[in-house]
Formats: sequence, structure tokens, C-alpha cells
Amino acid sequence: MDRQSEFKQPFVFKKVLYLVEVAGRTARTLDELLRALAVVPAESVGYHMHREFLAYKFAPIEYPNDFAQWAAKTIGDEILAEKLSSLRVFEHRSLEKLRGEILRLVGEHLIKYPETATRVARPDRAFHFLVARSVIMDCGRTAKNLDEMAKGLAEIESSSLYFHLFETRFTGGQGRENDFAEWLRGGSDCEAIAAKVANVDPYMFSLEQVRRTLTRIFTEAGARS
Repeated sequence: MDRQSEFKQPFVFKKVLYLVEVAGRTARTLDELLRALAVVPAESVGYHMHREFLAYKFAPIEYPNDFAQWAAKTIGDEILAEKLSSLRVFEHRSLEKLRGEILRLVGEHLIKYPETATRVARPDRAFHFLVARSVIMDCGRTAKNLDEMAKGLAEIESSSLYFHLFETRFTGGQGRENDFAEWLRGGSDCEAIAAKVANVDPYMFSLEQVRRTLTRIFTEAGARS
């Protein structure tokens, strides 16, 4: 099958830059963290759950979100840090549901281990909630077929890959797959490839590992066409 004319719309690669602002809430204890988590903007939760993936692109992260990092390195609570690190973000389709799961984990942990509530971070090690405003820009690159998509994936900036895997997952509407899978759904006879791409869990790898995985999928699909 000729894939050159398969897609009605070309895929437009975009990238994201963040303007980071303070959210006005801090925490020095797990109880304060729990209370702040309940009221900060959902975008703040999303930022702290995803920032590490863009900051550390080449290797899997020991603590893949800011909450787990703070629990382990500042509060010294390895048990909670492990729970927060193991949270399956890929299973959640909205930031509010993700927030609810984090609240549940921290709340249940405090009930089970009440002694952890007495641990207090130094003032200079408090958790400062931040919120990021997204600035989305065009990369000046498109893909009209599977081969062009494979080449684009191999060469685009990390911030573009991050945008299409993470940013639009929670801003594009509940139940949305990553942008690459969504684009494939618009082509003919691409359901199997789309399902394969949609099932790639970017939270299980580094950003560059995900890039290699997706590039391979599109390269192999293009070779079979």
C-alpha cells in the first residue's frame, strides 16, 4: 500500500516552553503537602509529576516526580517515595484523577505510618509548589507519511517529543491518546499501528528511550507498507 497519500492531514510537530511561576503554597511536612495538594491548580500537580522527564532525557529516573524526590531526599520517607514513584500515571486520563490518586497515597500513608507526620523539612528545603504556563511553538516540520514520521521522531527536539507525549495527554481532552497515535487514527488501515503506538508507556522509560521505541515502530511500519 502506498502510504504517501494515506493521511488527510500532515502531522505538525510542535514544541513547548514553560514559564514557571510560584503557586503560593509551600510544605514542610507531609500533612502540609497533603493539604496543599488538595487546593493548588491541577496544572501545578501536572508540572511536578512531569518536570523530571524533560530535565533528565537520557536515563530512567530514580524518583520520576518531584513529590517522590522530596519525600525521599528531604523528608527521608523511602516508603512513600517508592509508592509515589510507582504510581501508574499512564492509567490516568485527567489531572484531577491523578491528583486524587496522589492524595489517596499520601493520606493512606500518613494513617498507616503516623510517625512520618512528625518529620519536618528545614525552611530552605520546603516543597514549593510551582505552576507552569505553556508556550507552544511550531517546529517548522511536518510529516505526511510513516517514513517522514520516523525521520521526524529521530530528529525533533526533546521538547517537541515531550509536548506530543505528555503535554497534550492532559490538555487535549479526557481519554486522549498521545498525538502520534491520534494522527495514525486518521489514516487508512493504521489501527494496528495506532494501537501499538498508543500502548507505549512514556513513564516507564527515559525520553530518549521512548524516542527510539517510537522511531522503530514507525520505521518498521513504513518498511512493511
